[in-house]
Amino acid sequence: MTEGIATPSVPADPNRTITTLAWAFAPVGVALLSACLGAVAVGHRSLTAAEATSLSKTDGPLRAFLSSLVRHDPSQAGQLLVLRLARRIGTDEWSLRAPSVVAVALAAGLIVIVGTLLLGRLPGLVAGIALAGNAGVVEASREARPYAFGLLGIVLASLLLVSALERGGGWRWLPYALVAALLPLTHPLAASVLAAHGAGLIARRDRAALRRAGVALLSATVAAGLLLTWMAADRFDAPAAAGPLDLERLARGLAAAVGWNPVLVIGAIAGVVALFLARSEQGPWQAVLVCGLLLAPVATTILAALAVEVFPGALVLCAPGVALATGATVLLLSRDRVLVGAGLAALAVAGLVTVIVQLLAPANEDWRALATAVARVKGPTETVVVVPERGRSAFRYYAPSVPVLRFARGGGAWVVVVAADPTAAVDLARPSVPTPRYALLRQFRYGNGLRLQHWVRP
Repeated sequence: MTEGIATPSVPADPNRTITTLAWAFAPVGVALLSACLGAVAVGHRSLTAAEATSLSKTDGPLRAFLSSLVRHDPSQAGQLLVLRLARRIGTDEWSLRAPSVVAVALAAGLIVIVGTLLLGRLPGLVAGIALAGNAGVVEASREARPYAFGLLGIVLASLLLVSALERGGGWRWLPYALVAALLPLTHPLAASVLAAHGAGLIARRDRAALRRAGVALLSATVAAGLLLTWMAADRFDAPAAAGPLDLERLARGLAAAVGWNPVLVIGAIAGVVALFLARSEQGPWQAVLVCGLLLAPVATTILAALAVEVFPGALVLCAPGVALATGATVLLLSRDRVLVGAGLAALAVAGLVTVIVQLLAPANEDWRALATAVARVKGPTETVVVVPERGRSAFRYYAPSVPVLRFARGGGAWVVVVAADPTAAVDLARPSVPTPRYALLRQFRYGNGLRLQHWVRP
């Protein structure tokens, strides 16, 4: 019989324990930061025409709603399903936009984990702060639009991919394949990141893990391709609403993707350089993956514009790639903590300033104020006309008791026009207002993209 030798236990270092817990809760802290920025006065602004139109499509019994979804709105399936669920909470602005706030907050928290697995703890934290403080992302979280869920889908799919690669595949490829296949339901453009995932796998030198990864990615791509084909077929005969994609609209979309933040642009560029300069036994797959997440939505938007109408606002889906690239800047500055701290402070301050500027900016379409004004000044013999037709849902949301006609009648007409330019607003209104029977008396602006005209009999 032998006796063991008792060894004194080493007491845990309380400072190290606190540090470990702090890093463990970093994703939660970033998610809460994002939620706070998105929730600030989220119900203050009125719904936009696009939000109200989507909301109107969720009316009616469930069976009729699902039938309409399959036949007429497959490209908006995910967004309309979320709105249908949100209506159970309420139909006010806050209730309809709350799911977007939650989705972006989850994306900001999860990207901390993605960055940690790819690059390390500090780069992951910087990536999370970069995404949470991106003014374009904050704007997406404050709208009942599909961009927020597209961001969450991209980050979640990327997290499952990196987790399966870094921690061993096996059963982990199943949830990745499922989430990746359903990416088009969050937003059609979100599926473009599957190309980034494929490029990252090709650049990885660890070939042993690529067989199952390739099967999962191929299966997800086929399923996502079928969904995209179904959605694209719906878009070919859709009425024009966004106009052709030109350099100006593309630049505006890219500016929103980087949050109108020059510090974020500089950080992303420096991070891409740092990723390609870093040496890894598994090859430059991290650099290829991050660049793919950044560039795939841009390239897909440009190519898709050749066949269908696209909305440059969807380029905010580049933001996860921008955030990860910004986090990689730490690799260049890691030897100097002062530089890392200064860079992080500059990123936080610039992000906060751009977010505040966007929060204080006037609404582009103030339908609430316009509807209130029309209900107050409309005469008993005057009519109300809303052009184009996509604006009627927003007007009816705020003035359900005011009838809306297609053409001006009676002693005068109040014409609501969705247009940014006063001259363009008059041109849009003329087909609905017979002249010279009516003449334009005055025109009011309710935001940069909404006009109210008063037409009277001469």
